[in-house]
Amino acid sequence: MSPAFITLSPLDQMKETMNETPAHVRELLRAVVTQSGPTCVNLFYSALFQHKRAAIFLEKETVEVKMRPQLLAWIQSLFFTDADHVEDLSELQCRVGAVHAQLEIPTDIVVYGIYIIKQALIEGIKAATSDKDDVIAAIIYLNNMMDFAFKFMIKAYDVSFRKKVESDEAFRLVSLGHNISYEKETQISTFSGWSTQAFYCLCKGHPEDLPTIAESEFGLWLTHKGMSLFKGTHEANEIQRKVRELDAKITAIRQSGVIPSDFPTELHKAITKLTFLIGRVFRHLEEVENGRDPLTKVFNRRFLDVVIQNEITFALTHEKPFSLVILDIDHFKKINDRFGHLVGDEVLCFVAEIIAANVRANDFIFRYGGEEFLIVLTEAPLADGLACAERIRHALAEQALTLSSNDQVHVTLSGGVTTFEGETNARLLIHQADEALYKAKNNGRNRIVTTHHAS
Repeated sequence: MSPAFITLSPLDQMKETMNETPAHVRELLRAVVTQSGPTCVNLFYSALFQHKRAAIFLEKETVEVKMRPQLLAWIQSLFFTDADHVEDLSELQCRVGAVHAQLEIPTDIVVYGIYIIKQALIEGIKAATSDKDDVIAAIIYLNNMMDFAFKFMIKAYDVSFRKKVESDEAFRLVSLGHNISYEKETQISTFSGWSTQAFYCLCKGHPEDLPTIAESEFGLWLTHKGMSLFKGTHEANEIQRKVRELDAKITAIRQSGVIPSDFPTELHKAITKLTFLIGRVFRHLEEVENGRDPLTKVFNRRFLDVVIQNEITFALTHEKPFSLVILDIDHFKKINDRFGHLVGDEVLCFVAEIIAANVRANDFIFRYGGEEFLIVLTEAPLADGLACAERIRHALAEQALTLSSNDQVHVTLSGGVTTFEGETNARLLIHQADEALYKAKNNGRNRIVTTHHAS
């Protein structure tokens, strides 16, 4: 190791480690990996499947088809790649890490799996040579390369975590139910009102009457509501800073009773900048609000994964089941063909209203597809999920939609229900509900089916 080793980038550190390790030691590792690589992969996933927290995120088909080959390629790459290709090597580590991060397998479990791989390869090294110096050198090289690889893998976890945090925060804002467009128009209007009043005082030469932003209706909204709504954005911090600076100058002018000659120009520039920042941060929130379906006003699929993953975490932590319901409007195409798409839109809104009237405030409704709705029923065992789905089906079947033409449309639903019981993940859960819905359609529609046995 060179004196400057600790100042190098991880890529250059890995490259130096490879170059400084004797060729026969690296060749020894390649032989061991060739011999023991498949066994290491088997041990890794065997450990994960036996670990309760990891097993629920793993699908055997995904492991066999995608993850096993990638993990073997990962192990082989560490010891078969030369120092001139460390960039490609690091990219592979990130890809392997991304697979496990996307499945949200906890990092401590991945570390445990890597530990098992290390132990298996160490045993292979001991069996491959009796030279103690070579054994020590090979084990040191093995540990160093594994450690470097994990540094790159953990980057994928960091990216995945930050995306989840951003998505969770965006979902929090959407779930508050704010009408962002109305809020935007209202607050731009109140800020404009403060601006007009400030310039009026300047024109009249009444510095003692100059209002601070904090005292205005906009300022009160910003302090008690806006900053919470804008939390975490660069624009919010800039707005807060500029408001403080401007209010400090206005307070000084009121106390001195003198309006500096350059203040009107300075005020105009500050108002222009604040107007721009306020508009920009509201545009960001409007993008977040797109998490709702514009027609039915229920959630769209943008936050579905976030909601289900949060419920899985809660269910595992508190040992409480939750249920998933997928509802499909029967013969929706015929409704569109007979009455037109505008009536089809009315039907979708009508169905969304019926669903909303028959679930709890703590449940989540999504428009899952064209005429499909998905409901996440929190803390609801299978029996409750079935009862809720049947309640919605009956309510819809018994209440016709009266159109503006006074025609009436009778709508029915088919539904599939499943329950999270700790043995599956989000994709399998949705797949189970889809299978149940498919059975409901095949059995004649206007019915609710489950793939489980109600208890």
